[in-house]
Amino acid sequence: MDYTVQSDGRYHIPIVQLGERLRDNFGLTIKEHSHFDTVDDVHSPNSYHNYDEALDIQDWRSDNIDGVNWRTRTGNLENLLQGSGAEIIGPNSGVKGHDTHLHIAANDGIFKLDDNQYNYLFGGNSGGKNSTFNGGGAIASAPEVSSPKPQVEAKEQSQEYSKMSKAEMNAAYDKMRASDPAKARVEGMRMHKVFFGKK
Repeated sequence: MDYTVQSDGRYHIPIVQLGERLRDNFGLTIKEHSHFDTVDDVHSPNSYHNYDEALDIQDWRSDNIDGVNWRTRTGNLENLLQGSGAEIIGPNSGVKGHDTHLHIAANDGIFKLDDNQYNYLFGGNSGGKNSTFNGGGAIASAPEVSSPKPQVEAKEQSQEYSKMSKAEMNAAYDKMRASDPAKARVEGMRMHKVFFGKK
């Protein structure tokens, strides 16, 4: 689908079309929006997620694409999308609980992309499912993390997560993602909920 520049000099992209483009063209996982996924009851009452004006984006593609790991690629996409919506929060932002995914939100669910953003995401020269999103100013490398604590049963693990530091939780997530991506998807959400004190 082609879009045209609006009077503000930007391309206005509805949230569903942006999410579908990120999913279908780039192979990313889109969550926390009713068009793509169940919106979990973990968000604040005024969260953009509750109004279908936000997406959580995960990069579940190969851990290494052209020497760039998933965390760095997620940070690159965060850099690329800066200024396009009300909230662009990911691994580079330093905001608690957003080390493993990118949260994007826009008023009325309309993202406003500049020429660089639009050409990269919709122009077809970005590498598609092998994209590293380095067109938005790549971060040098993913942060180093310490070794994770041993795995225990799910109920006990939730209790263990509450005792982990941010670095320990990130390392545990990375290890699970490398060895068992399906489990990492479940445990990653559990970590997110524990980190924010949600049940």
